[in-house]
Amino acid sequence: MSSAPEAILAAYRVFDLEPDADYDSVKSAFREKVKKVHPDHTPPTPDTLKHLQILLKAHEILKICAPRMCDLVVTPEEARVGGLRTVELGERSAMMRLPPLSRTNDLIVPIGEPMWRVRLLVRDPMADCSAEEGPAERAAREEKARKLAEAEARAKANENAGLLSTFYERFVKASPAARFARWVRKGAA
Repeated sequence: MSSAPEAILAAYRVFDLEPDADYDSVKSAFREKVKKVHPDHTPPTPDTLKHLQILLKAHEILKICAPRMCDLVVTPEEARVGGLRTVELGERSAMMRLPPLSRTNDLIVPIGEPMWRVRLLVRDPMADCSAEEGPAERAAREEKARKLAEAEARAKANENAGLLSTFYERFVKASPAARFARWVRKGAA
Protein backbone atom coordinates (compact mmCIF):
# COMPACT_ATOMS: atom_id res chain seq x y z
CA MET A 1 0.00 0.00 0.00
CA SER A 2 1.43 3.39 -0.97
CA SER A 3 1.25 6.66 0.90
CA ALA A 4 -0.79 9.61 -0.35
CA PRO A 5 2.15 11.57 -1.89
CA GLU A 6 3.32 8.45 -3.74
CA ALA A 7 -0.21 7.85 -5.05
CA ILE A 8 -0.40 11.46 -6.28
CA LEU A 9 2.98 11.16 -8.03
CA ALA A 10 1.91 7.85 -9.57
CA ALA A 11 -1.29 9.49 -10.84
CA TYR A 12 0.75 12.26 -12.47
CA ARG A 13 2.99 9.62 -14.08
CA VAL A 14 -0.07 7.88 -15.56
CA PHE A 15 -0.79 11.08 -17.51
CA ASP A 16 2.90 11.81 -18.25
CA LEU A 17 2.69 15.16 -16.43
CA GLU A 18 5.01 17.05 -14.12
CA PRO A 19 4.10 16.70 -10.41
CA ASP A 20 3.10 20.37 -10.18
CA ALA A 21 0.76 20.43 -13.21
CA ASP A 22 -2.57 22.15 -12.62
CA TYR A 23 -5.98 20.51 -12.93
CA ASP A 24 -6.66 21.93 -16.40
CA SER A 25 -3.59 20.08 -17.70
CA VAL A 26 -4.77 16.93 -15.94
CA LYS A 27 -8.22 17.20 -17.57
CA SER A 28 -6.82 17.61 -21.07
CA ALA A 29 -4.33 14.74 -20.62
CA PHE A 30 -7.13 12.55 -19.21
CA ARG A 31 -9.40 13.25 -22.19
CA GLU A 32 -6.57 12.56 -24.61
CA LYS A 33 -5.66 9.21 -23.06
CA VAL A 34 -9.24 8.05 -22.45
CA LYS A 35 -10.07 8.50 -26.13
CA LYS A 36 -7.46 5.85 -26.97
CA VAL A 37 -8.84 3.15 -24.64
CA HIS A 38 -12.55 3.98 -24.26
CA PRO A 39 -14.86 1.15 -25.40
CA ASP A 40 -16.69 3.53 -27.75
CA HIS A 41 -13.47 4.06 -29.73
CA THR A 42 -11.64 0.74 -29.43
CA PRO A 43 -12.88 -2.84 -29.00
CA PRO A 44 -12.89 -3.72 -25.30
CA THR A 45 -10.15 -6.13 -24.26
CA PRO A 46 -8.99 -6.96 -20.75
CA ASP A 47 -5.89 -4.78 -21.25
CA THR A 48 -7.81 -1.72 -22.46
CA LEU A 49 -10.38 -2.06 -19.67
CA LYS A 50 -7.62 -2.36 -17.08
CA HIS A 51 -5.86 0.71 -18.54
CA LEU A 52 -9.18 2.61 -18.50
CA GLN A 53 -9.64 1.75 -14.82
CA ILE A 54 -6.13 3.02 -14.07
CA LEU A 55 -6.86 6.27 -15.92
CA LEU A 56 -10.14 6.75 -14.06
CA LYS A 57 -8.53 6.12 -10.67
CA ALA A 58 -5.64 8.52 -11.43
CA HIS A 59 -8.12 11.19 -12.57
CA GLU A 60 -10.15 10.69 -9.40
CA ILE A 61 -7.04 11.23 -7.25
CA LEU A 62 -5.89 14.31 -9.16
CA LYS A 63 -9.39 15.79 -9.27
CA ILE A 64 -9.05 16.18 -5.51
CA CYS A 65 -5.31 16.86 -5.20
CA ALA A 66 -4.18 18.78 -8.30
CA PRO A 67 -3.82 22.52 -7.81
CA ARG A 68 -6.12 24.94 -9.59
CA MET A 69 -4.61 27.82 -11.53
CA CYS A 70 -5.68 31.37 -12.29
CA ASP A 71 -3.89 34.41 -13.72
CA LEU A 72 -3.46 37.87 -12.21
CA VAL A 73 -2.38 40.80 -14.37
CA VAL A 74 -0.50 43.59 -12.58
CA THR A 75 1.39 46.67 -13.70
CA PRO A 76 5.18 46.86 -13.36
CA GLU A 77 4.78 49.34 -10.50
CA GLU A 78 2.48 46.97 -8.58
CA ALA A 79 4.92 44.11 -9.17
CA ARG A 80 7.83 46.25 -7.94
CA VAL A 81 6.07 47.44 -4.77
CA GLY A 82 4.09 44.30 -3.85
CA GLY A 83 1.27 44.31 -1.28
CA LEU A 84 -2.03 42.59 -0.53
CA ARG A 85 -4.48 41.74 -3.31
CA THR A 86 -7.91 40.17 -3.46
CA VAL A 87 -8.26 37.56 -6.20
CA GLU A 88 -11.29 35.69 -7.52
CA LEU A 89 -10.87 31.92 -7.22
CA GLY A 90 -13.79 30.36 -9.01
CA GLU A 91 -16.87 31.55 -7.13
CA ARG A 92 -15.11 32.99 -4.08
CA SER A 93 -12.54 35.63 -3.21
CA ALA A 94 -9.25 35.15 -1.42
CA MET A 95 -6.45 37.36 -0.17
CA MET A 96 -2.91 36.96 -1.42
CA ARG A 97 0.35 38.67 -0.64
CA LEU A 98 2.13 39.95 -3.73
CA PRO A 99 5.84 39.93 -2.83
CA PRO A 100 7.94 42.96 -3.79
CA LEU A 101 9.91 42.63 -7.03
CA SER A 102 7.54 40.00 -8.44
CA ARG A 103 8.02 38.86 -12.03
CA THR A 104 5.92 37.37 -14.80
CA ASN A 105 5.14 33.63 -14.31
CA ASP A 106 5.77 33.74 -10.54
CA LEU A 107 3.37 31.31 -8.83
CA ILE A 108 1.75 32.56 -5.63
CA VAL A 109 -0.44 30.57 -3.22
CA PRO A 110 -3.35 32.66 -1.86
CA ILE A 111 -3.75 32.90 1.91
CA GLY A 112 -5.69 29.89 3.21
CA GLU A 113 -6.11 28.34 -0.27
CA PRO A 114 -3.42 25.65 -0.66
CA MET A 115 -5.14 24.11 -3.70
CA TRP A 116 -4.87 27.28 -5.79
CA ARG A 117 -1.92 28.83 -7.63
CA VAL A 118 -2.02 32.36 -9.00
CA ARG A 119 0.26 32.95 -11.99
CA LEU A 120 1.46 36.53 -12.10
CA LEU A 121 1.50 38.39 -15.43
CA VAL A 122 3.28 41.75 -15.39
CA ARG A 123 1.96 43.91 -18.22
CA ASP A 124 2.75 47.53 -19.01
CA PRO A 125 -0.34 49.25 -20.49
CA MET A 126 1.88 51.75 -22.32
CA ALA A 127 4.29 49.23 -23.89
CA ASP A 128 2.24 48.74 -27.05
CA CYS A 129 2.80 52.25 -28.45
CA SER A 130 4.62 52.68 -31.76
CA ALA A 131 7.87 54.66 -32.24
CA GLU A 132 6.64 55.90 -35.62
CA GLU A 133 3.85 58.18 -34.49
CA GLY A 134 2.88 61.69 -35.48
CA PRO A 135 2.01 64.64 -33.22
CA ALA A 136 -1.73 63.84 -33.24
CA GLU A 137 -1.12 60.20 -32.25
CA ARG A 138 1.41 61.24 -29.60
CA ALA A 139 -1.05 63.78 -28.11
CA ALA A 140 -3.85 61.19 -28.12
CA ARG A 141 -1.57 58.61 -26.47
CA GLU A 142 -0.44 61.09 -23.81
CA GLU A 143 -4.05 62.10 -23.08
CA LYS A 144 -5.02 58.44 -22.82
CA ALA A 145 -2.03 57.77 -20.53
CA ARG A 146 -3.01 60.74 -18.31
CA LYS A 147 -6.61 59.50 -18.03
CA LEU A 148 -5.41 55.96 -17.36
CA ALA A 149 -3.06 57.19 -14.62
CA GLU A 150 -5.86 59.19 -13.00
CA ALA A 151 -8.23 56.22 -13.18
CA GLU A 152 -5.59 53.91 -11.70
CA ALA A 153 -4.88 56.39 -8.90
CA ARG A 154 -8.60 56.61 -8.08
CA ALA A 155 -8.98 52.82 -8.25
CA LYS A 156 -5.93 52.27 -6.05
CA ALA A 157 -7.20 54.80 -3.50
CA ASN A 158 -10.62 53.10 -3.46
CA GLU A 159 -9.02 49.66 -3.27
CA ASN A 160 -6.72 50.62 -0.40
CA ALA A 161 -9.61 52.23 1.47
CA GLY A 162 -11.87 49.22 1.01
CA LEU A 163 -9.23 46.51 1.38
CA LEU A 164 -9.05 46.59 5.14
CA SER A 165 -12.82 46.86 5.58
CA THR A 166 -13.37 44.00 3.09
CA PHE A 167 -10.87 41.83 4.93
CA TYR A 168 -12.50 42.68 8.25
CA GLU A 169 -16.03 41.93 6.96
CA ARG A 170 -15.12 38.63 5.30
CA PHE A 171 -12.55 37.11 7.62
CA VAL A 172 -12.43 38.83 11.03
CA LYS A 173 -15.94 40.02 11.88
CA ALA A 174 -17.65 36.71 11.19
CA SER A 175 -17.18 33.97 13.77
CA PRO A 176 -15.63 30.67 12.69
CA ALA A 177 -19.08 29.07 12.93
CA ALA A 178 -20.57 31.73 10.65
CA ARG A 179 -17.74 31.32 8.11
CA PHE A 180 -18.25 27.55 8.18
CA ALA A 181 -22.00 27.93 7.69
CA ARG A 182 -21.40 30.29 4.73
CA TRP A 183 -18.96 27.77 3.24
CA VAL A 184 -21.52 24.94 3.64
CA ARG A 185 -24.28 27.05 2.03
CA LYS A 186 -22.04 27.86 -0.96
CA GLY A 187 -21.17 24.18 -1.38
CA ALA A 188 -24.84 23.14 -1.28
CA ALA A 189 -25.86 25.67 -3.92
